[in-house]
Amino acid sequence: MGADEVAFLRAPWLEAGQPDAWVAALEESCARLQPDVLILAHITMGREVGPRLAARLAVPIVTDCTEVRMDGDSGALVGVRPCFSGKALSEIALAPGSLRIATLRRASGSATVSAANPAPAPSVTLELSAAHAGHTRVLERVVPPPGALRLEDASIVVGVGRGVATAEAFRSYIVEGLAKTLGAAVGGSRGAVDMGIIPAELQIGLTGRVVSPSVYVAIGLSGSPQHMAGCGGASTIVAINTDPQAPIFAYARHGVVGDFRKVVPSLTERLAKILAEDA
Repeated sequence: MGADEVAFLRAPWLEAGQPDAWVAALEESCARLQPDVLILAHITMGREVGPRLAARLAVPIVTDCTEVRMDGDSGALVGVRPCFSGKALSEIALAPGSLRIATLRRASGSATVSAANPAPAPSVTLELSAAHAGHTRVLERVVPPPGALRLEDASIVVGVGRGVATAEAFRSYIVEGLAKTLGAAVGGSRGAVDMGIIPAELQIGLTGRVVSPSVYVAIGLSGSPQHMAGCGGASTIVAINTDPQAPIFAYARHGVVGDFRKVVPSLTERLAKILAEDA
């Protein structure tokens, strides 16, 4: 089903992209539009803005959802979210009667437009108050290099763990090899961060980023619950590990037991040939 109306928020103080500014903007917008449900992306901004807005408005919120739906009988907003480090799913129902807020993982579920109403939804522009004074200020902007893939946007992600051992191996085998060939984004586990293999901003997991790519290639990753909480939503997981008993193989659709230094170059070469033939 498509949207009934599209609202554009306009205020000069939104340009900086500061969380407290967006909390104020959404608070004013909710007061004017009176929505029943507000869904935010479960990204860095949404994870911070959602709970703060819910506290300010004294309304319920469910976060980190992989699915959000309306219960036709009770009218409750039902959020489905991972629990126990991704080992199970819980359903949390927010009863009607007030605004309900949910944060939804990117690439979760599917969005469809009703064929019976193909016309674009009407739009409205809300000119917000100019009186907001933020509590924070931007000191520096770090812009990714041109063409760099964001983890959350990538359809293919290559993740590494302690088994990759060094940052040099990560760069040569993964960044300049497999990931470059596939056009994939790269990331890894907390262990890989602790060992200096990858920078902290590329951490995937319970305390890092959450990704839901079409394909997740796990190299040298044991498959701990903490890490799988960040990548378990992948459609297909491919695992490469020297330990045949590694937990990652329980999640993987395809698995290779072997040294990544031998497996990855062969895989990269084969994939490059296949992609060249399909081009």
